[in-house]
Amino acid sequence: MINQKNREELIKLLDSSDESVTLEDLFMFDLSPYYDEKKDESFFSKQLEFIQEKNELSHNTNISFTSEQIRIYNGIVESERTIISAPTSFGKTMLVKEYIFKYQPNIIVFIVPTNSLADELLEDFTTLFSDLGYTIFDSIKKVETISDKSIFIGTQEKYYKILEHYIDKIDLFVIDEAYKLSDKIKGSREVILNRVFIDTINISKKIILLMPLVNSISGLDQLKFNILKSDYAPVAKNFNSIENLDQRIKEDIQNVEKNNLIYFSSPKILEDFYIKNLKEIELPIEITDIWVKRVEDDFHPDWLPIQALKIGIGVHYGPMPKFIQKKVIDLFNSSLIKNLLSTSSIIEGVNTPTKNIYIVSSRDILGDKNLVKYKNLIGRAGRLGQHKVGNIYYDTKHKQQFEKANIPYEQIDIVFVLENSAEIIEINREDLFYKTADISKDSSNENPITPKPYLEHSNYENIPQIEVSKLLNKHGFTVNQLKIFLDYAQTKPKYFLGFIGKIEHGIDVVCFNIAINSRFSTFTQMVDELASKKSNIDISQIISSLIEMIYNIIPFKIIPLINFTIDINDLYNEYNGINLLSDDIIKEANRKKAQFYSKFIGIDNPKNESLIIINKLFEYGIPYQRVNPYLEIITEKLPNKFSIYDIKKIIFADESMTDLRIYFE
Repeated sequence: MINQKNREELIKLLDSSDESVTLEDLFMFDLSPYYDEKKDESFFSKQLEFIQEKNELSHNTNISFTSEQIRIYNGIVESERTIISAPTSFGKTMLVKEYIFKYQPNIIVFIVPTNSLADELLEDFTTLFSDLGYTIFDSIKKVETISDKSIFIGTQEKYYKILEHYIDKIDLFVIDEAYKLSDKIKGSREVILNRVFIDTINISKKIILLMPLVNSISGLDQLKFNILKSDYAPVAKNFNSIENLDQRIKEDIQNVEKNNLIYFSSPKILEDFYIKNLKEIELPIEITDIWVKRVEDDFHPDWLPIQALKIGIGVHYGPMPKFIQKKVIDLFNSSLIKNLLSTSSIIEGVNTPTKNIYIVSSRDILGDKNLVKYKNLIGRAGRLGQHKVGNIYYDTKHKQQFEKANIPYEQIDIVFVLENSAEIIEINREDLFYKTADISKDSSNENPITPKPYLEHSNYENIPQIEVSKLLNKHGFTVNQLKIFLDYAQTKPKYFLGFIGKIEHGIDVVCFNIAINSRFSTFTQMVDELASKKSNIDISQIISSLIEMIYNIIPFKIIPLINFTIDINDLYNEYNGINLLSDDIIKEANRKKAQFYSKFIGIDNPKNESLIIINKLFEYGIPYQRVNPYLEIITEKLPNKFSIYDIKKIIFADESMTDLRIYFE
């Protein structure tokens, strides 16, 4: 019987150089990527060689489609709305690239879950499609309509900001890791992803949703998607239960023959493991002292990721500037370092094939709600052209949980948020979704959440509903978050920080205040001040918490909340003639925003064009003090639609900017 299980057994035999594997076996199990290992002068071999040439990709003639990939590709071509559900190693993005290269749709939008993955694809697509006349971008200097031959690649948040400027139909709309449309609505990320999906359905000629292999997909039935599934994977996996996993990792890390990815459920667990088991190890590493010195100067010499990299071990987790993440991944993918310690930032963040995966802690990837995450992680073990067989190692004490997680895809089901009418109302898309899907509202859902009951008998009840809807649309907040905000406003709070605690739970206010305080002008000064107030916390974790605060929490959580607060107050004043919030709260919110921009962006009240460019460089991890002398030149030479790679071209073309080139090495 030909199935994926038997296919993997054959791959394992091939990996062990078993002479019993024949070319006929490879043909029977659709393992054409391995034909070269068994080809000969026979007529059958020549026939297969001819078929491979016929199935060569247009955008990369070194690769040929398998029969399963051809089946899925033909489905993409024939269908206006497609869901591709297949394993991590199937080549889903490759299929999309082939379609773009062959059919050249004019306006393309490609949504990805993380900035790191966006940057990887931006670089790849720029190399592949620029000569075809495409503008590849994720940012716009000046607002303009988007109607030219272009490919936007970025997160849902970036697309949401420019969506209204697409005046023509989008020829191809792609969402990678589209299973995230099934995540429960918790915050702005889920809200905006579902909003851009609903908002773009009717303005897109062709839609492709990419996701891991699952059994059933529900919630999109009325939208008439063609679901294309395949369990085909050209690599195999071994699962290994280890008695003393920590010791095994320590031993294997010192064996520099194979790439090892070691997974942790949090940065703290990762750092604790490193300090306990790995800090005395020294491995060969090819990295310039100048690059290391720059990271130490910009951040801190005691930061664990840079200490680990100096001894040949990569570290990748969320609170880390992107140029450092990219450096670590580039070193790992090119095998200049063989070991990578990582958290969930690796699951959807970047392309990181490896021979071995060691799962040290698994709290965030095991359990029914996280099975897709788990499958995404283990899918990185083994990669066509590099490792025929990947190994997954876990501690024996967790054997029962892992055996439960290793269920076949037939037992994994996905239910999109759009199945639930209460969730649709919560993201403020009720009317548009039902119009898009051409269906009636779900009358079976009792007591749906709507904005109107929240606003009745509140101090915001006389604001027109359409204005409230516009407010929510502009800022990416939910109906429930608006309710929480207004309920708290009725208590007459004295300080803006109280709203941070109500809307964005768990933010370290002490860290926030130190980060924006101009008295601490260098990163080292901020670290020293925070360490003095948190003496029980390891210095590297202090550094990481500040980096996360500066590069993630403030720009993506606190600044949006400040803008939301100001607009709520302005809208209330427009219809009531008085402020909803006290002058002190508004002044405090504006002051904290100005402090952040002044300290980290270098501009108190930035104009849109300069702010966008500085933000792009800041997002990449380059301090504004380094950029400021060259900002005018970069702004002048930068095209209107751009990505970080357009900035890189300018920097490498201008001899006066050699100091900035180190961030792109």
